[in-house]
This record gives sequence, structure tokens and C-alpha cells, in this order.
Amino acid sequence: MTCEVDAPNVPTGAADDVVELSSRWREHAARFTSARAQLPHGDGALLVDRASAVVLTAPHGTPHYRAGAMKQADLHTGSLTLLAGEVANVSTVVSAGARAEWDTWDERDDEFTRHLRDLREPARMLIDIHGMGDHHGPDFCLGTGPRPGALEELAVEILRTELEPFEVAVDAPFDARPHYTVTSLAQRHLGLAGLQIEVAARWRSPRDEAAAPAVSALAQALTAVDERIREAA
Repeated sequence: MTCEVDAPNVPTGAADDVVELSSRWREHAARFTSARAQLPHGDGALLVDRASAVVLTAPHGTPHYRAGAMKQADLHTGSLTLLAGEVANVSTVVSAGARAEWDTWDERDDEFTRHLRDLREPARMLIDIHGMGDHHGPDFCLGTGPRPGALEELAVEILRTELEPFEVAVDAPFDARPHYTVTSLAQRHLGLAGLQIEVAARWRSPRDEAAAPAVSALAQALTAVDERIREAA
């Protein structure tokens, strides 16, 4: 079951307003929680289509299977992705339900995956939002996946520039190369570019206004990536 999420109205310049950004993030967190309650067990996704070149994904906003085991949610990555997509004006696909065990993308068939397989132009790149522990060090880690190409290189260059002065690592500690990543799905199976962004826990709480500047910077960087990917030959 797909749940279409209506984004709240965005006043001009709100991305730079910490209080407003935090308030909107809490609204998205409440919508995400409500949508999860309405979706059937085992299958569900939130889709917001903004006809963008970049599509943000969040596969781990709820408990999920990975490599044969049930994993805890990457806390707040679902609402963070909805907020970043709204501010950056890019499409989002967010998993909102627990899923059956799976090993390969060929055998996985849930609403989240079906949305990704159904993507058409102008979509050119999936950017997959994850959460990492603060003990890893960097504020953000960009994973370029198993088959990075020119679009991944362009996105990394833009993100590293636009996210200054935040610390941005590339491919360490997370490179997005395992077969089960969305980045691998994009690059190996969908004919799309793909990039994974791990966000440190300190920047992922909708209830902490100190996290808003990092999310604002990420959203603005994603806007720049979308514009350049759309223009790239």
C-alpha cells in the first residue's frame, strides 16, 4: 500500500530558519508515525513525486531485514528524508513498514522496491539516506557503491563543497558496495546512478534544534546536486 504524503507549505527562506525547520521536521515525524500506523504489516512506502532528477530514499526508517537478520531502525531517517526532499524540492521514497526476509533484489518485492523499479525520466540518481553512530567520527559519509561513474563523482564533488564546514568522508567507514544496498540496486539493476549518505546521529533528532543547521545544509546541497545532475550530459 502506498501512502501519498502531502508536504506542508514552505515559506520562502524557511531552510535558513532553524526554528521553522525544526518545527517542520517534527511535523514530518508525526506524519511518518501516523502513516506507519495506517499501512499494513509487511509492506508500505511513502512516495512524494516532485519530478526531480535526484530521488531520495530511506529504506531503514523502520526495523528491517538485512543480510539475514532483523536490524533496528536508523532512527529518524524517514522524517529527515521527507524534510530534506521538501526543502530541496526532490522526490522521496521512504519505507514505512516492516518487510519479509530477503537476500537478493531479484526476490524482494515490496512497495518500496516496486516504486524504485517504476522510476522513469527525469529520475537519474538515487541518493539513499542512512544513519550512522557518532562514534564513527564524520558528520556525513558518502558511499559511492560498487559501480560509481561520472554522476557519482559529480555528486560527491558538489556535496563535499556544499557541506563545508561539516566533516564529509567518502567510502569510509561505509562504501555502499554490498549487494543489498539501494546504491547497488541503482547501479547494478536499475540503470541509474546511486549514492549513499550516512548521517551522524547527532544531526538526526527532530526534537533538537541544534541538528537543524546540518539538515538545512544537506537539503541545500541536494538542491545543487539535483540541478547539476539534471543538466549533465
